[in-house]
Amino acid sequence: MAIKTLKEDSILSILIASPPVNALSSTDLVEMHDLIEKSSFDDETSVIIIANEGKGFSAGADKKEHNFDNNKLEKINDYIWKVSNAIYNSDIPVICCCDGFVIGAGFFLPCSSDIVLATKDSYFQMPGINFDVLVGSAHLGRIIPKQRLREMVFTGEKILVDDIFSYGGISSIHVDREDMISRANKLAKKISSMERDSIKVLKKILNSNEPVDINNALKKEQQLTYQNKKNLLD
Repeated sequence: MAIKTLKEDSILSILIASPPVNALSSTDLVEMHDLIEKSSFDDETSVIIIANEGKGFSAGADKKEHNFDNNKLEKINDYIWKVSNAIYNSDIPVICCCDGFVIGAGFFLPCSSDIVLATKDSYFQMPGINFDVLVGSAHLGRIIPKQRLREMVFTGEKILVDDIFSYGGISSIHVDREDMISRANKLAKKISSMERDSIKVLKKILNSNEPVDINNALKKEQQLTYQNKKNLLD
């Protein structure tokens, strides 16, 4: 099972468990979207934690699937948008715990979340320029400053966890996954002790204060990427 869940009191943990590199298939993305949407309206859930099992947080969309099936590629693109939207607009806070590599579509998860934690050896990468996939910059802008972001997406090069922490995009760096999950659970328990309705309103306020509508921006990125791909093939 590629997406696992663990519910403890009012805290829902969603675990990416798709060895060897936790690539996300269209089925995984649909399942994650449905879980987040359902939890957002579930009064018994106050906080969501997204984390991984095994080696690396996520290597992104499953190439074995979409490289050979255009319909699957369309579905993956659609649900990358839907999962990001579900996380960002969820009524409840989402804490993302990044361990190891965080690449491509996997990078959308922390960039859409409310709080991001990471282990000390983690790195982040949006290599789309190598494949003429030109999406992600709006989301990256939530945790990475503009000029550094431009360098990252123009080159496709990785960025280390220490850099994002220095920009304020990551709340804390941890020695290992166990320490990171412990911190995430402490934060989640603190948040879940608050009035849920107040947390819902506060999240709407925080989102409304952000200068870029990342959901519409991702749609525009996807449209421009499609047009660029079409022009390259013509």
